[in-house]
Amino acid sequence: MLIKKIPYNLDTTAYYEQIRHLDWPVFFDSCYQADRKKSPYARYDIISADPFIKIYSDSNHINIHEKNKSFTSEEDGLKIVEEYINQYSKPHSEIPFIGGAMGYCSYEMKSRVKSNLVLPKLSMGIYDWALIIDHFLQEAYLVTTNADKDTSTNWPTYIELLSTLKINKRGDFNIKSDIDDNLSFEAYRKKFMSVMEYLKEGDCYQINLSKQYKVLVDGDSWQFYKVFRNLNKSRYMAFLDFSDFEILSGSPERFIEVRDDDVVTRPIKGTKARNKDPQQDQINAEALKKSIKDQSENLMIVDLLRNDLSKNCDIGSIKVSELFELESYPNVHHLVSTIKGKLKTESSMIKLFSDSFPGGSITGAPKIRAMEIIKELEDHNRELYCGSVVYFSFNRSMDSNIAIRSLFRKKDELYFYSGGALTIASNDLDEYQEIEDKVRNIKKTINFFKGAQN
Repeated sequence: MLIKKIPYNLDTTAYYEQIRHLDWPVFFDSCYQADRKKSPYARYDIISADPFIKIYSDSNHINIHEKNKSFTSEEDGLKIVEEYINQYSKPHSEIPFIGGAMGYCSYEMKSRVKSNLVLPKLSMGIYDWALIIDHFLQEAYLVTTNADKDTSTNWPTYIELLSTLKINKRGDFNIKSDIDDNLSFEAYRKKFMSVMEYLKEGDCYQINLSKQYKVLVDGDSWQFYKVFRNLNKSRYMAFLDFSDFEILSGSPERFIEVRDDDVVTRPIKGTKARNKDPQQDQINAEALKKSIKDQSENLMIVDLLRNDLSKNCDIGSIKVSELFELESYPNVHHLVSTIKGKLKTESSMIKLFSDSFPGGSITGAPKIRAMEIIKELEDHNRELYCGSVVYFSFNRSMDSNIAIRSLFRKKDELYFYSGGALTIASNDLDEYQEIEDKVRNIKKTINFFKGAQN
């Protein structure tokens, strides 16, 4: 393994701008805030480009592109990713990512039903090098395992690009329409009442219901992302450019992390809007912490995830280390719990991820029945929303988010989604308002660019 230190820069968008002209550039962004209390969940940023293998799905099969050949497979996409990770497997190291798979899985990844999806169900590159930015140590370094023979040829170029950060010309980004959403309050209320009937009948005890938004745009999506990240300031953000579409994730929620076979998941369940008045904002936060309804929602998902993790973790290793912790973001307060376990030696990080996917915090419980009801009631495919942006490293470590508060762009259309968990104690007006609260930062970013155009 080769490691090269380069000068540290707090603003890691500057690094990404040096390599975004390369093929399939990716940016896993902790949105580190130097003026905030240090958190282990906002320590590293990871940047890479030029994957030597590309893996993505279409409606019928998985496409694999290597340097000198392309082929298709009927095999499960994550199994193909795992075969490549195992092929280049390396001993564990403290560095979170030393090369491996980076990309996303859509909510519909496991669905066998053909539907009119805008995005591939899965899209991942196998990357042989990465820039790791450690904000705690204020260090930045390039790392490679030289799994791809072209890396040594390109290595001096990567060093040069990332060692001297040049100011790049700012591109334009424009909003070309008003925001279109597919669910008025009246339409939402009808679906809400259907959910209440399912809950009363005992089909589920929690069901997530969402809506889709869309706006027409043109120009450089990266400019949108930079404004969005400054407003959003979440720990699991990402910008992935897959040539014909882009992923702009603003997620505050970790799905699953694996380091040294230690497994961590941190579900969010329980939301209260922020208030500009500090006193009222504190009242809102305290109300959320004491809310029996929100604690109940959170506990349901904690139990679901304990069960999901148990399939691939050692018996007796699963513990709830934090329950109903308050986390505050620019637009909302959240209740977050932390569940930990130890990965079985006969299992793997990718099997754990696959068996637990999609995350229970955005489906409901029991998961399978909740997903059936979601499919029946929602008029849209979720695509990226409630899927995951994820990396699987050659050193058998991984991290992933739940792709909420996230957008994707295909051609001139920018999509985003929002939803919320419904229980028997839910109120339709409150739940609909919560959906709007969650996308407030996305709408603020859109309005910023609308204002810049006027």
